[in-house]
Amino acid sequence: MGRAELEELQRRKKMQIVRLTEVSDLTEQLLLAVERRDQTSVRVLLSMRQTPIQEMQEIENGIQEYLLSLPEADAIRCNALLNGAKAETNEEAAVSEQAEKFRRILEKVIAADRRLSTGLGGPRSFYQKFHESV
Repeated sequence: MGRAELEELQRRKKMQIVRLTEVSDLTEQLLLAVERRDQTSVRVLLSMRQTPIQEMQEIENGIQEYLLSLPEADAIRCNALLNGAKAETNEEAAVSEQAEKFRRILEKVIAADRRLSTGLGGPRSFYQKFHESV
């Protein structure tokens, strides 16, 4: 696999991280608005958060399409790097680091979203319902 393919994958993952960071920031602001019981801010922030979430999904779809355009062996290796496989070269390390950074931020957002959902929905929250069904 060439350097150009890995750089393109790294570029796309960076774009996704930027959007996820926006989601993280907005989620933290949402938590504060919920604590203040500021319903107007909650509605505005929920609406604002939807845009970077959609953009992040579009980037993910683009990543998947990009992987499908690569030769099979390269696509398999890139997918493995995105899913936590150990890098074998410096170029691979950059992609692997981006993927790990994305995972760390995503875990933070999920934890904050769980607090947000249970704060807003209480026993009707998505996470409470999910926990009961498992």
